[in-house]
Amino acid sequence: MFHENYEEMIDKFEQVLHEITTETTRSVIFEHLPPMDLWNKTESYVTQLKELAEKCKEVMLVLKPEKAHIVEQRFKAVTQPLNTFKEILFQKTTDPLDNSRLAFEQLSKAIAEGSSFLLLAREVQKSPSPAIKEILMLKGIAGKIVPSSAGESAETLQLKPARLIWRVESLRASLTSLERSLEEAKGSLGMLRKEILKYGYASVKSPIVEKKELETEKSQEKHVSLSKFPKVNELCQWWMYRKSRKCTVRQRQRD
Repeated sequence: MFHENYEEMIDKFEQVLHEITTETTRSVIFEHLPPMDLWNKTESYVTQLKELAEKCKEVMLVLKPEKAHIVEQRFKAVTQPLNTFKEILFQKTTDPLDNSRLAFEQLSKAIAEGSSFLLLAREVQKSPSPAIKEILMLKGIAGKIVPSSAGESAETLQLKPARLIWRVESLRASLTSLERSLEEAKGSLGMLRKEILKYGYASVKSPIVEKKELETEKSQEKHVSLSKFPKVNELCQWWMYRKSRKCTVRQRQRD
């Protein structure tokens, strides 16, 4: 079955990883070999690791699609140093041993990242997505269903469709639960986005807004309307009237 093949892939990846780790750490002069000698000793391991990592990645993306990003990250962390390892060894250089040293560093990095990749592969194997798990179970049941024989009882014939229906309903419930979880996650992300935008808006705008508001408040304090103080307003009007009358009298006296 699908998951059984996946377990074999993981075991094989772990075996190859262990072998290349043992091979590279057993000999202290390993990184001092000429580039082509180093490649000849590691080519089989490197090729197998890349192929197995690719196969495991494809299965992980199916079993745990919500972890696609981290699966891709761990996969590249293993395969990119392996590709760089080969590229450095095949470069033309005046200092071959220095290339061997640089290439060996990339190989060591790939081996270290291989351990993290292996842990992730085991984790996905133990806890695939509920909906995917149900689909795989249905697939297994469908593969075991065989045409009924003349000797089977009516009860047995009714039992097979009943089990299949139960599995379908179970799968439907799992999908509904998954959809609900996704909606809740979307809602949480939406609320978080609003809070971030609100915070970002306030943090960017607040110095300018506070300055303008402060200037407006000061301006308003300096230009308070006299209409808010009736008595003062009446006195000012009376004073203006008296001043106008005096000016009129003086003008007449001059005339």
